[in-house]
Amino acid sequence: MNVRIERRRAALRAFFGMAFAGLAAVASAQAQAPAPYRIGALLDVTGAASFLGKPELNAATLAVEQANAAGGIRGRKVELVFEDAKSTETDSVLGARRLITQAGVAVLIGTSRTGGAMAILPIASEAGVPMLAPVSGVAVVEPIAERKWIFRPGQGGDLSVAKVLDYARRASWKKLGILHSADAYGEDGRDNMRKLAPGAGVAIAREESFPPSATDLKPQLTKLSAGGVDAIFVHGLGAPSVIVYRNANELGMKVPLISGHGQANSAFRNAVGNVVVGHPIVGAPVLVWNELPDSHPQKRVAAAFVDAYSKRFGAAPDMFAGVAYDSAQMALQAIRETDGERAHVRDWLEGKVKNYVGITGVFNFSPTDHAGLKSDALVMMIATESGWRLADYER
Repeated sequence: MNVRIERRRAALRAFFGMAFAGLAAVASAQAQAPAPYRIGALLDVTGAASFLGKPELNAATLAVEQANAAGGIRGRKVELVFEDAKSTETDSVLGARRLITQAGVAVLIGTSRTGGAMAILPIASEAGVPMLAPVSGVAVVEPIAERKWIFRPGQGGDLSVAKVLDYARRASWKKLGILHSADAYGEDGRDNMRKLAPGAGVAIAREESFPPSATDLKPQLTKLSAGGVDAIFVHGLGAPSVIVYRNANELGMKVPLISGHGQANSAFRNAVGNVVVGHPIVGAPVLVWNELPDSHPQKRVAAAFVDAYSKRFGAAPDMFAGVAYDSAQMALQAIRETDGERAHVRDWLEGKVKNYVGITGVFNFSPTDHAGLKSDALVMMIATESGWRLADYER
């Protein structure tokens, strides 16, 4: 009996010994595995700007997945740490603090809106975290002396307005009305139009604004139309921009509407329907990549991005997805070519992004320019029943 009991005890000791050895081996392997490089994504996936944040998160996810599929960086995986900015300044601030202090990200991508980006840039700057803001607001990177840590890979409101004014010149429009949302994005478009219109020989005949929650813009459109304008420049985001076109159609307005690039997305196009057909809208080359001349620098990279994104997510990307993809790719390349430390990533962005051909445009960052794009990063499109087409003069 004692022999039998002793054999059982020996067998149990052997079993548990092997189990503990296995657990120890797993723990040792985990301890030796290098920590991943972390990139923060603070994007507006819910709330009023979700039509921006969702494709942006998809694009950043795609870029990181591609990097990991290629072996990561120096044998280390890359982790995209996401926080939902929820289309509010408060949630943007809370998310930024979590990503910077708790997750310890090397670089931050976000937010989807100019207002959110403005709210978090002091946090990123104080913590010394490089921030790539896929927005249009000029104030996000100016004055540059106060924006050392902030870069804006998105097409700026100044570039969008310049395209509008170029179209106005070609159409012989001399008097424009402005209809803008009463938020950071809309006011950025208004301010850029005020600044650039005189140099283009265009007068601003009247300005009207609307709250982001607006449901009826007929009063504003009526006042603008009565002001003798040749066209109305629309600069806003989300549902109210759809209402602008519907209300103009209901009023039987003959005055053309021309929009900045905030409307160059599938959510707007699907919601507005055919009342927008024939109207000019500023957009990105990626939206009409197949119509670009073969010499256009974005054609090849845009085609590859559209193919990869469509296969991964089952739908073609918006222009804002392209901005987020460029942001993630720049962050990844900065980590590859540095040790991944925050200050070194910032220095790489400022000093090494030269003639960088992205989905959005050809970037050239410098100590005096943290936007890095020219007006050729945008094209003028005409709305069609099936989507958009490139304006004839852009071909």
